[in-house]
Amino acid sequence: MMNYAYKGADDLSNEQIESIDRAASNEIAKRSTPAALAYVIAIVVLIFGSTYLKDHPYILLSASVIFALGLIFRLLLLIRFDVIYGKSPRLWKGSIILSIASTSITWGVVSGLAIYFYQTSWTPLLATAATAAICAGGLLSLGMMVSVSRLHVAVILIPNIVASTIVGGYGMAIYFMTYLVYCLVQSQYINKEFWESRINAVRLDGETKQRLHELTYHDTLTNLPNRDLFYDRVQQSINDAKRRETISCVMFIGLDRFNKINDTFGHQIGDQLLIDVSSRVSKTVRENDTIARYSGDTFAIVLTNMINARDAARVANKIINEFSQPFELDGLEVFVTTSIGITVYPTDAHSADQLIKNAESTMYKAKDQGGNNYQYYEPNINSESIERLKLEAKLRHALERKEFCLFYQPKVSLKTGKLSGFEALLRWCPSDSEMVSPLKFIPILEDTGLIVPVGEWVLRTACQQVKEWRHLLTDEVKMAVNLSARQFKDENLSALVASVLDETDLKAQNLELEITESMVMEDTNQTIQILQQLYDMGVHLSIDDFGTGYSSLAYLKRMPIGTLKIDRSFVKDITTDPNDAAVVQTIIAMAHTLKLNVIAEGTETAEQVQFLREQNCDETQGFYFSRPLPAVELRTMLEQGQELLSYNFPEEEEQEPASSNCIPIIKK
Repeated sequence: MMNYAYKGADDLSNEQIESIDRAASNEIAKRSTPAALAYVIAIVVLIFGSTYLKDHPYILLSASVIFALGLIFRLLLLIRFDVIYGKSPRLWKGSIILSIASTSITWGVVSGLAIYFYQTSWTPLLATAATAAICAGGLLSLGMMVSVSRLHVAVILIPNIVASTIVGGYGMAIYFMTYLVYCLVQSQYINKEFWESRINAVRLDGETKQRLHELTYHDTLTNLPNRDLFYDRVQQSINDAKRRETISCVMFIGLDRFNKINDTFGHQIGDQLLIDVSSRVSKTVRENDTIARYSGDTFAIVLTNMINARDAARVANKIINEFSQPFELDGLEVFVTTSIGITVYPTDAHSADQLIKNAESTMYKAKDQGGNNYQYYEPNINSESIERLKLEAKLRHALERKEFCLFYQPKVSLKTGKLSGFEALLRWCPSDSEMVSPLKFIPILEDTGLIVPVGEWVLRTACQQVKEWRHLLTDEVKMAVNLSARQFKDENLSALVASVLDETDLKAQNLELEITESMVMEDTNQTIQILQQLYDMGVHLSIDDFGTGYSSLAYLKRMPIGTLKIDRSFVKDITTDPNDAAVVQTIIAMAHTLKLNVIAEGTETAEQVQFLREQNCDETQGFYFSRPLPAVELRTMLEQGQELLSYNFPEEEEQEPASSNCIPIIKK
């Protein structure tokens, strides 16, 4: 039925064409039924408005029967449209054309004979008026079928033209011929307008549906499938794996420290990075695999129809290799790493929900191990995630419930053997369980932002403790407090420290703030500004875990740092590993060249202490002298003033176990 020459028809699918044809056929059924009623009305007008029935009853009665049957037939075709058209579109179209042709021909004969029999009387005038109305109505109601509409007007008007010519009514014949030509031409325009409007409507509807589908199931930034579509693809991959007896792998890919990109360059550059990442990751998978943007900086992949689960590792390595090349952001080359979690169907889980959960938790495990690596799912990962959530819930109320406490580890001067200070260490003792390891709860405090209020509590409590011990300590003893990355970035840090010192009546020179090496190298201009503010207050500053990061000596020279703390990982084997010994010697020599104090962490043996003294290390702390202790136990030690380390420590002397160790005290 549809004319494929019309604009936009070539863009339609077979399904859309069938839909348009069906809709057009239904429209004909709706429009042609009132048209059939028009014939009945016209014949009634002739019966009561003229002598036609009296003079020629057989003609008019026969026509009345045909029009009545035509109306009934078209009503049937309309009411039963879905059944008839659904069974055979060709049958329905043939039936409607037959009905239209029979009524049109009948009216053509009736109106033509009216002109022939009555010529210029009232009867042919009524017939002519009805003819014009019926032809005009036919153009509108049958416009979608140009050949049928032309047949309709032709079989009506041609008998009128012939009858007018026979009786000598040439003017009437010319009128009918002109009207015929007009109808034939107009039918083409009506047909074109109908179909192009329908085609355009279907195209727009298809495009709208496609756009809605994309908005619903695709990420607007990267144009990758979103989490809803990804879930569906995972379910499909499970079904395929069951049917083909293969395996399916789900991978979660998280960008390491993506928030730093947003903080440094802004979200617009961050969005561009996500687009570039999606392009690179897409290169590593097959066409039948699916890559999706699952959430902010997390992408997900489902690998289908795989034979060996270890093949996922090859894909993971491809992805990591893609990330080994720098990304260009705002004119700068930036290196970004990624953490990947892998889970396998049917080995690890049998549902899409569980596979996605496994892959996501495994990705976070890869992040916890430093990032830039991939991990396969292990059964205990989910239990660890649940445990972490439970700890987080408890931590949110730990401060108000007063479940935190501070332990203090003494620091000893290796030059004098005397107490030089303490490091305040946070501990958590939940009311319903035993003490939780800092390695478990401090990362949660960092991730949730709870470290800010807890860190403020640590600073205030540690300073208050020094004030309580003041009569037992010398003025040189310092209390060291660790600052988290979130605290260090707080623009009100200097004001907070000044406020705490004022509240506790503690001198700034007795407070030492420790920051990590990685924190020093982030946004160095801002770092120097913050450190300078603290230094100007008189607060002592030190770099913790030195040697584990990538700090620059050029920046160290510019920063008002007073102390470097050598990480315990280097001190552990200084007496057995020449490499560690060389690293420690180098750090001490470099620090002294820069006029910095050096503290070695993690001393546990007399040999380590002796080595550090020989290298002129300034201070140390570790289990050899004392474990971190609560304030009550340390106070007892301070009051007794017991000695542990004499200045002339003999190498051959056998040392007491660390548990009995204590430190020398110089009382005021």
